[in-house]
Amino acid sequence: MKKQILIATLLSLSTAAAGTIAVAKPGFGPDRQKPTFEQLDADGDGALTQAEIAAMGQKRFDEADANGDGMLTAEEMTAKAQERIAKRTEAMIERFDKNGDGALSVEEMPQRRGPHKLLEKADTNGDGSISKAEFDTAQAIIEAVMKKKHHRDGPDHRGHGADSE
Repeated sequence: MKKQILIATLLSLSTAAAGTIAVAKPGFGPDRQKPTFEQLDADGDGALTQAEIAAMGQKRFDEADANGDGMLTAEEMTAKAQERIAKRTEAMIERFDKNGDGALSVEEMPQRRGPHKLLEKADTNGDGSISKAEFDTAQAIIEAVMKKKHHRDGPDHRGHGADSE
C-alpha cells in the first residue's frame, strides 16, 4: 500500500510539474495550474510533511479507484486518463478556437515542431526539396538527439529509468 501511495504521489507531482494550459484552473493535473504551497500544506502550518504529501497521493489514488477496492485496474486507469484527455481537449479548443464555432480548423491548430518543418530544416542546399542524402542526414541528427535524450531521461523519456520504483 505504501508503494501505491508513493507511486500516486510521484504521479501527482510529476503531472503537476508538467506545466499549465492557458485555461488553467486551480488544482492538480495537466489541465490545471501547478499546486500552490498552500494547497499542499493541508493543515496550514507553513510546512509540508510526508503525511501531507502521502495524503495528496492517496486522494488522487482514491479518485481513480472507482470501485474503492484499493487497487487500480487497467479500466480504472484508462477511465482516469480518458477524463484527463477530455479536459485537455476541451481546454485546447477553448484556447485556439478563434472563430468560436467549437471546433478547430487546420488554420486554428497550434503550430508544433515536427515533420512539417522537415523540409525547412533538412533542405541544406536551399533548392526547395530534400535529396536522399539530406533526408539521411536529418534522420541521423534526429536519432542522435533522441538517443541523447533517451540516455538523459531514461527509456520512457520522463526521467523514470529502469532503476526507478
